[in-house]
Amino acid sequence: MTVSDDPQTEQLDKSTVAKGRGITGKVRAGGRDLAASASTAGPEGETGREPSRTMTGLGSSLKAAADRPHADGAGGDTPLNVTPAVPGTGDATVSIDVSRVKKSKDKKKKKKSAAAKAADPARPAAPDGYVLPNAPDTEAASPDPAGPTAEGTAPRETAPPGPAAPTAATKKRSKDGADDDGKPLGTSKAVETMFRNAVRAELDIIALAATKANIMISLNGFIISALMISGAFLFNSSPGFLFPAGVFLLTSAASIVFALLAASPERADLIASIWTWGRDVVARRARLRDLRDYVMRGRDARPPDELNLLIYEDRVRMTRDEHWDRMQALLRDRDGIYHRMTDQLYWLGQMANHKFKLLNVSYTVFRWGLLASVLTFFTVKSTVALFPGLSGERPVRLQNLGIAEFSDIYEPSAVQQLPDGRILVVEDEAKRAVSVMTLAEDGSLVEDSTADLRLTRAFGRKLSDLEGLSIDQTENIYAITSHSATAKGERSPDREQLLRFRISGSTVGDIASVTNLRDALAGDAALAEALRGAAGEPVDMGKLNIEGLAFHQQTGQLLLGLRAPKAGDRSIIIPIRNPGAMFDEAAAPAFGAPILLDLQDGGIRALSFDPVLGAFLIVNEIEGDDDNKVSQLWTWSGDPAVAAEPIALPEIINLNNVESIDSVMVHGEPRLLIMSDEGDPKKNRPARYMMLDYGQLGG
Repeated sequence: MTVSDDPQTEQLDKSTVAKGRGITGKVRAGGRDLAASASTAGPEGETGREPSRTMTGLGSSLKAAADRPHADGAGGDTPLNVTPAVPGTGDATVSIDVSRVKKSKDKKKKKKSAAAKAADPARPAAPDGYVLPNAPDTEAASPDPAGPTAEGTAPRETAPPGPAAPTAATKKRSKDGADDDGKPLGTSKAVETMFRNAVRAELDIIALAATKANIMISLNGFIISALMISGAFLFNSSPGFLFPAGVFLLTSAASIVFALLAASPERADLIASIWTWGRDVVARRARLRDLRDYVMRGRDARPPDELNLLIYEDRVRMTRDEHWDRMQALLRDRDGIYHRMTDQLYWLGQMANHKFKLLNVSYTVFRWGLLASVLTFFTVKSTVALFPGLSGERPVRLQNLGIAEFSDIYEPSAVQQLPDGRILVVEDEAKRAVSVMTLAEDGSLVEDSTADLRLTRAFGRKLSDLEGLSIDQTENIYAITSHSATAKGERSPDREQLLRFRISGSTVGDIASVTNLRDALAGDAALAEALRGAAGEPVDMGKLNIEGLAFHQQTGQLLLGLRAPKAGDRSIIIPIRNPGAMFDEAAAPAFGAPILLDLQDGGIRALSFDPVLGAFLIVNEIEGDDDNKVSQLWTWSGDPAVAAEPIALPEIINLNNVESIDSVMVHGEPRLLIMSDEGDPKKNRPARYMMLDYGQLGG
């Protein structure tokens, strides 16, 4: 067969159909369209050879394939069937006929089987074309030449000395590596995969340790910050909380220290080095200044020839030139690379083990510290409850506090104790309209400005110039604004409200309001006639200013105490007979007969019912000895026919502009709470108050 040798006009576009079985391609040769086939069988009948190695051009490559001898000894006999393709296309298909190759391979297997039979007559015959498994190795030991065996079998002939023929197993071992001769096991790819996965796993473990350390650092940092910020208030009010809180604080601090050590980029042997140094210092084998030597002793003590380029602690000890020389030497040493990689893997494992040991201590300290804190808290509380004398606290005896000062209340205009014992205060200023305070153990008032702001906003309306407070037997709270005109003489809806509501905890609800009270007072003819008859002249309700409010438990009426107007020189109290219908049914206010009291020409500044005295308390201002206004306390039975009586209270002279008074219970003991409206928010001067024992009141 003749094929063109001109590689300039021939081009083969190869695509492998199956390794060792066939090749298809397109051939263009000198303008002729050809088709050809060739065997790729090697000299030994192997079909695994890449076809591209035998066909790089149609000329020389196909010739080489055609001239190559077959396994059965027939050389150059491989048919190359050249068939013109479709004219005009310029293409041809190249394929491999594998029938001859397969026959050649089968012949070779038969020859090898026959050779094995000749070498071992005792071995049973195998079918044609197959090789029995577990074929005896030619290097196997020969039988005892002394004679027959114990079973009487004839001694086997030994193979002549010489190198053993390689078997399939021997070939596989020589390809993949020896198993017990000291050479590396496994393929290079398997070893690289093993190292890659192992290093990645160690790095993931170290990253996991850092994440867990960050959790403990954040958690314990928050606990320590919270205890340090709020601890002063908690310890002051609850000394029994000091011991369990101290336990929790110390254990959290210890936990965060170990977590920081785990997260820090320290050496794997740092703690052990410090421990060894401390032990040697105690044993007087080392001095304090030897600490640095102990810390740096670990890897620095290794000889230079053992330094590992893959470990940063060793790498930083080298100069740049030394690092380059060692790197070149390492890249030429395959076994050395594996050794260094193994050393690095071991070092990463040591680092991970070091971090997780510290993390284990951190989590253990936190876990047991939390449990110890809870147990300590309950132990302290139980012990104090069972043995009150161990607390070291003595019952607080309430005394006259004299004059105390608020911290964030400037213009208190009314006060009322709530059913839960807290103190409700209202102010003239709309931004600080409502405040709720608690009672300390010594009877002083404790403010909470944040809760007060939320409570004020909960009303959902502007409350300007609140002046009076009271409460009924169903725990409904009443509040009233002054209903007076502004400084410019104008009326304002914010200043003309009568409210009813409830307070539960830090919330306010059931809010109802009456906004036509001023018009009702001005338009009530019977009220106007009664006041004119008592005063001898008309009373101008245009000067209305309400500053007192009290609920009369016996009559169910709301009493309005007027600062202005007055009926001549007497103060006016106007009863509202239908407060329930006014709020629940939107009924018009129904007024009772006005009550006129002689309070030395002073309008009413505060009005409340005192259950201890069984009478109403009234506060107003009168002329003093130096023509100055001084506050005066009065008691009134509630009977319009009975005059009010002054109460001698010299201490009250020290309070100017008293507008709030109420009877309160402080830890089971009655006290009289009096507040003055003398603060000034612009000057940051809070108002003052007094908590008095009833024994200090005189007639």
